[in-house]
Amino acid sequence: MNDKAEKVYGEAFFELCEEQNESGLKDILGELESLNKVFADAPEFVKLMGTPTISADEKLSLCKDIIKTGGVSELVGNLLCVLAERSRINCFNGIVKTFKELYNEKFKLAEITVTTSSPLSDKMKEQIAEKMSKIIGKTVTINEKVEEGIIGGIIIDYGSKRYDGSVRARLSALRDELGSVIA
Repeated sequence: MNDKAEKVYGEAFFELCEEQNESGLKDILGELESLNKVFADAPEFVKLMGTPTISADEKLSLCKDIIKTGGVSELVGNLLCVLAERSRINCFNGIVKTFKELYNEKFKLAEITVTTSSPLSDKMKEQIAEKMSKIIGKTVTINEKVEEGIIGGIIIDYGSKRYDGSVRARLSALRDELGSVIA
């Protein structure tokens, strides 16, 4: 995969969608994410679309079938056709990621991952989202992960930052501190 190509296609597609259908950006993002799941579940299709022995016309025909049967919008359909013609369907995941980042930036949205030892209550999710919104200045949505190994507490991941308030981290820090005192 080519990160630079994914970024260029993703940025260009986002700009095009902003110009032609700004009010429909959320729907377009939903379509892209749905297609991305379909492609992730059918890696053989992505591999087939990258096969040099299959002509561009055959690849276009396959994309047009997806567009027709999947009820894909004109903008997303055109993107698929361009990617098929240029044997870049394998970049689709990265294009969706870039599009989503630009969408989130435009609408001041942030996704955080909250890891706990047991599922969070709705009230706790609301409190965390509210607190993190104040910290980062964006509307927050939470992706919840349950990992019993953290024992208790909470770990919050946002972008490249991690806020680790887990019992596991505290025990590890205590062990290190005691190790340096004893050594």
